[in-house]
Amino acid sequence: MSSGDSNANGPTAYRRARAVARHLGVGRLRDRIRASVHKSAYWTAVPPRRLKDLDSHGELPANAFALTFDDGPDPVVTPRLLEVLAAHSAPATFFLCGLAAKRHPAVVKDILAAGHAIGGHTWDHRHPMVRGLSVAEWQRQVGDTHKVLEDISGAPVRWFRPPRGITDRHTWSALRRQGLTTVLWSVDGRDCTLRDPDSVANGVLDWLGPGDIVLLHDANAGFLFAATRPDYGQVGNQESTVEATGQILRVAADRALLPVTLTMLHDATMPRSGRLRIPHLAGAK
Repeated sequence: MSSGDSNANGPTAYRRARAVARHLGVGRLRDRIRASVHKSAYWTAVPPRRLKDLDSHGELPANAFALTFDDGPDPVVTPRLLEVLAAHSAPATFFLCGLAAKRHPAVVKDILAAGHAIGGHTWDHRHPMVRGLSVAEWQRQVGDTHKVLEDISGAPVRWFRPPRGITDRHTWSALRRQGLTTVLWSVDGRDCTLRDPDSVANGVLDWLGPGDIVLLHDANAGFLFAATRPDYGQVGNQESTVEATGQILRVAADRALLPVTLTMLHDATMPRSGRLRIPHLAGAK
């Protein structure tokens, strides 16, 4: 057979194969399987973990990184943290629990007055944001939290971070429909378990580079309902995070890294990817 005959028969063979596939319903079966997997409670969405996942139009400098703080506001730790951030001219993003914000609205106002960004982190950090949450609980965890934050700030609150970073495609899509952008992190300071500020800072700095989103905490949501604050150095007291943050910012400046807030991103979009979540590892964050 000549090369001309081969080229002529190639497209014909391809069209025949496509016709057979359509007759067998292979494409429709693939789509049904994919839809079924994406609806599964074990399908975990993969929201942005790095700034490049959000910065679709190159709005941020190449040396940018983001400091984020979860579970606050805290009436003791957050004001001290704001002082450290101000000393380094470093903006940050605070993912706030609705219950804590309702208790300490003046601290939320101080965060905003200092030029930092805020996002929602559910009402009380008690529920994984996955399929199966009741309508009433969804309203409390998402709707009530963002209403409190928006009443305090006087502006829409765009950002959301699920507790422990656990979410699924169903929840992710529902949040998108409400105009919320879900953001995770690429560097975990582990400051809710590490008690030594040097260990926290070194753990972050070992990994920190351009484009990273750093997870730290100005409060510990496990103690939202506690009657008293644990002593310094104990789990539940985030005062050591203040010192660790200062260390991180000093070294970041030496590395010519620039801290930014998420509000510098005006047209952030989330990728449409995901993964299967292994149930017994789901709480490992």
